[in-house]
Amino acid sequence: MISTSDFEKGMVLKIDNQPWQIINFEFYKPGKGGAVMRTQLKNFLTGKVLEKTFRSGDKFEQIDIDYQTALYLYSDRKSAVFQVKNSQERINFNLEKVQDLTKFLKEKTEVSIIFIEDEPVSIKIPIKIELMVIEAPEAIKGNTVSGALKTVTLENGLKINTPLFIKEGEKIIINTETGQYVERAK
Repeated sequence: MISTSDFEKGMVLKIDNQPWQIINFEFYKPGKGGAVMRTQLKNFLTGKVLEKTFRSGDKFEQIDIDYQTALYLYSDRKSAVFQVKNSQERINFNLEKVQDLTKFLKEKTEVSIIFIEDEPVSIKIPIKIELMVIEAPEAIKGNTVSGALKTVTLENGLKINTPLFIKEGEKIIINTETGQYVERAK
């Protein structure tokens, strides 16, 4: 059993017979009354995110999760398809459930599939992804205000804002947690 004092980001707990992952948490001691732990939780099965407060010392069952390496193959209108590495097994996820993650992926990108009790429940993608710019408008001379941005299109169809100096054909690195440009790829 896990106590609120043992909470860590990414930990998966069984709450109301559902697997919930801790996205964020903070200890809070009001002036009056007992201390509490404010948490932001994500349901692994539904993708729903909610904020919940627990009393200090509450106990929970921790759920063990397994990871398997897989390759992203493609997405259609209903699902995203992955192939488990070193086997021919294919796993489909409802696109609504993983669309916010697959938008950063291109074909054959390596990801981790998260399993709870031998059942695939979600995917974990790298924090930084390298993608090629396929369409970038030219920077306008004189438009060099510091921090000026332009919208470019990447090889997987994603559009993001980058600095003006980024050109077509360049590879850039994207932070998948924020969806923002990080740097040019080396």
